[in-house]
Amino acid sequence: MDLERLFALLSGIHPLSDEFKAAIEEELTLLSLPKNHMLLEAPRIAEHAFFLDSGFAMSYIYMKGQKQIENFWASGQIVISAKSFFEQVPCREFIKLMVQSEVLCVSYHGVLRLFKAFPEAHFIYATIMNQYYENSRERTHDMQHLNARDRYQKLLTHFPQIEQIIAQEYIASYLGIAPQSLSRLKRQMRGS
Repeated sequence: MDLERLFALLSGIHPLSDEFKAAIEEELTLLSLPKNHMLLEAPRIAEHAFFLDSGFAMSYIYMKGQKQIENFWASGQIVISAKSFFEQVPCREFIKLMVQSEVLCVSYHGVLRLFKAFPEAHFIYATIMNQYYENSRERTHDMQHLNARDRYQKLLTHFPQIEQIIAQEYIASYLGIAPQSLSRLKRQMRGS
């Protein structure tokens, strides 16, 4: 199991001792999962957090019978339903792999063992949760203050290959616009 990408991400937050690295490795399971695999389905309790070593994932909820896309994750990112995982309460979202993916997972109890043995695990947790919070704030800000074209361009900057992976209707949902509006927007952008 190659953990270099995960260790690089975590050590960018806080230096990792060899003992901490060994303990993390002990708690991880590497899974090779197919396209369309569900990592989490509402209203289950999130029992695992994931590191996307390769692949792409998306989360969504159902509103009035329609999928509302909430988040995307690419390789090198931590995939988690934070409230459900850390509070051990039922989740409201679904998390689905959009391509075949290599995923490292850690259980809730594994994380608790790391917290108990390594105080630096708390600092890493706090930093990751702050990043999730800031990303959520940024998304809210973008929906309120950026027009659809700017939101779309920002999405393409963050996820350059997204159009090869995600259906247009899901991209439109994430942007908060109708699929027809996204098609029109893309035509306008090609024409300018």
